[in-house]
Amino acid sequence: MNIAGALEAVQAQTRSLITYAPPLTNSSFILQSTSVAGLLGGEEAASTVALLQVCDKRRWLGWYNSPGSYIMGRRIRRLAHSAVEGVVFDPDGDPESGTEIVEIDHSLLFVHDGWSKGPAFRGAYSGSVIRETGPLASLLLKRPPKTPCIAIEGRLSQRVNVTVASLKQVPGLREHITFYPRPHVFATVPILASLATCIICGLYGQWYAFSMILLGILARGFACVFIGSGELIFDHPKPAEGSPSGDGILDYDHELALLKGEECVVNAVTRGRMLFRFRSKQACRMVESCSILLIVQAIAQLILIPQSQLFGQLMFLVSLAVSWSYNLWLSSVDKEEVRKEIFREVLGEPNLAKFTFLNRVSAVVFLLLALSCDRRSPGNLERLKKIMDALLPNDAEVWEIWKETVVEKLRNGQKFQFEDSHHPNLSASDKTLLENLLGDAESAYAAFEEHRAKIVPQEEMTKSNGQPLQP
Repeated sequence: MNIAGALEAVQAQTRSLITYAPPLTNSSFILQSTSVAGLLGGEEAASTVALLQVCDKRRWLGWYNSPGSYIMGRRIRRLAHSAVEGVVFDPDGDPESGTEIVEIDHSLLFVHDGWSKGPAFRGAYSGSVIRETGPLASLLLKRPPKTPCIAIEGRLSQRVNVTVASLKQVPGLREHITFYPRPHVFATVPILASLATCIICGLYGQWYAFSMILLGILARGFACVFIGSGELIFDHPKPAEGSPSGDGILDYDHELALLKGEECVVNAVTRGRMLFRFRSKQACRMVESCSILLIVQAIAQLILIPQSQLFGQLMFLVSLAVSWSYNLWLSSVDKEEVRKEIFREVLGEPNLAKFTFLNRVSAVVFLLLALSCDRRSPGNLERLKKIMDALLPNDAEVWEIWKETVVEKLRNGQKFQFEDSHHPNLSASDKTLLENLLGDAESAYAAFEEHRAKIVPQEEMTKSNGQPLQP
């Protein structure tokens, strides 16, 4: 029997298994844009893949046809290309022998929602300036306090939110972060939907749609398995012994935050980062192979899905719609829970106090007062002056006069009660501005004195009028 005869025999046996013709056979309507639907929803699909390392056994639940394979493939490919080889040493083992590992940048899977970036940080005592902090810094600014936000009265200009965070080191902080949540019941829904639509397409001879759904199941399934074989590592630099207090200010648009704590804890917020760690280069190569398979799947869908009949195209759309709904729900709900859990693992439950000021000047003076009234590390006048210049970057003469006046009060530990001062070189408008700025400083001082107990813990308090700063 020749090859052509064998193929005809196989087709005849296949047709004999089909009792009924596929629905919508006589319809002339064709979904020309069906293949493009597979390119949508890539951001949500990539986010669900990024959660695999932190949720135990989640990697085995990725066997379903998912939209956005092209975007997900490109994102995973960049992930694989960011691989950096290294060596991990066992603290209890031989210091001269270590285990070879491969680390890749976890943030590349969360590019679209700013997971990897945080606001700028300025150290009050260490003098460090970090232009871009880690993801925990942005989570800290968004974290709601246990007590309601306190509104501070003053001159209305532009509202600024101020967070005072007292950080403490979490005992037993682990480098490897893994959670064990209960598997969601909905996790099996996209798997069952993809398998059902794939089988139905096979029974009704819709081979183009059958092959594309099956390829989507395999491409995403293998990607989840190999990416999930890595570990999620939280890494942050360890400070040298005797390092000063890590207190400093996060500055992001209309959000300011004062971080109070030891250098090691503040480093976790400002310099901490998430990494995928693989135990072999082969696993990293397999991740890159999966990215290629996902891109091939997207191209094949563009070519083959338009060739399918209407019923096959509808089955393909049903599998994508169910998985897209699941990805959207998982990336919005489950991802937020994972973020909260990571924050809790690293920082525990920090004491947060939030205030809303009606202008930026009062907010900055309020933070400087909180920094100066700390017995652990009394600070340095010049560094606090630099922080003031950075947060209020205005070097006009009237602003410089106001800054020097405020710094003098901080130096002497005096109350912020300003008498009328004569500055003949100032114009009438500048004198009015100076009066407003001094009034803002007095409002900040009154708010600080009223809420001092919430800002400075009892064991860190100095005298009620504060200690003079070191010049």
